[in-house]
Amino acid sequence: VKEKMNKVLYIILISLISFTVISCGEKDESTSTTTSTLDPPTTATATGGYYQVELDWSDVSGATGYTIYWSTSTGVSSSSTAITGITDSNYTHTGLDDGTTYYYKGATVNSAGTGSLSSEVNAIPRDATTVTEGCTGKETASGTVQGVTRTGPSGT
Repeated sequence: VKEKMNKVLYIILISLISFTVISCGEKDESTSTTTSTLDPPTTATATGGYYQVELDWSDVSGATGYTIYWSTSTGVSSSSTAITGITDSNYTHTGLDDGTTYYYKGATVNSAGTGSLSSEVNAIPRDATTVTEGCTGKETASGTVQGVTRTGPSGT
């Protein structure tokens, strides 16, 4: 009886050792690499132009794109109007109203999603460059002016 008991214990011991070795050798497939969103772009600038605003910011390593949020009032948030699909570190927002202040914040985009927003910048689009009117000519000894040419928006 003692011999049979030893054989049973031996078999149980071998089974436990085998189970432990097999369990330790299994690969944990649940481990995965995680990606997190990136920091927002920095050193952003906004420059008003002819019915447009030119936006520039520093490149962010790892970004696959950028989203710009904008509004005509301060306090831009991720609920503001978004411009998506931007792949460069600059963008020209066109078709804007002359004299209206536009406010902007940018965010980086990668496989984890859209990151936090940058500091707010603003600019005012302007109409065509202002041309100063003037006249040119030559004053004679008698005080009259000859060869007057008018320059400016109204033509010559």
